[in-house]
Amino acid sequence: MAECKKCRVHITDDTDRCPFCRCVLEDDGIKGMNVYPDPEATVKVWRNIRRIVLFLSICAMGGMLIALYMGADIFNWTIVVGLILLYVNVTIYMSITDKIGYMFKTLFLTISVVVILIGIDYFTGYNRWSLDYTLPSSVIFLNASCVGLMIINHRNWQSYISLQLFNIAWSIVLFILLRLNIIREPVLVLIAMALSGIIFAGTVIFGGKRATEELKRRFFI
Repeated sequence: MAECKKCRVHITDDTDRCPFCRCVLEDDGIKGMNVYPDPEATVKVWRNIRRIVLFLSICAMGGMLIALYMGADIFNWTIVVGLILLYVNVTIYMSITDKIGYMFKTLFLTISVVVILIGIDYFTGYNRWSLDYTLPSSVIFLNASCVGLMIINHRNWQSYISLQLFNIAWSIVLFILLRLNIIREPVLVLIAMALSGIIFAGTVIFGGKRATEELKRRFFI
């Protein structure tokens, strides 16, 4: 049976890499001890779920397109449902793949939600709630996610400074949109800006040398 020296877990299947950190496994000399289940079994289940959801999505969109062709007044809802189904399928794929890091997954899925909600707002009358509430809420969510990822991956917390810088840049863009009256509700925008600044300042102040070295590495200083 194999053991990951980094994660301190025993692996019972035939894989040569840890399902958590992808490090090369070493033989621990223990035979027949069922300490950790086969990680591939879970992946296979999710792959089957992804195929089922994809098939049902195609069926649903096919039905709506047929109804649209037959004269039903559902064009806008066809677009909305299509966006939602696309997001669901992408989310399932991103959840089971190990080729993409958690930070990119969080960023990509958050931006996807924003785009979908703006699309729903536009195709259902465009009341601008997607701009007033969804955009600043996305920055608040990304800040909360960043803190959570730093706690979970505390050994490599400094790698999430780039996400913090993205949040600061995005909150500045939102403030500009607020000043241009494109966004009309200031409260969430100001909260998003404050959180972005506080989290980044706290990371730099309490992170010390590791934080400054990461900033130097990012900006080639």
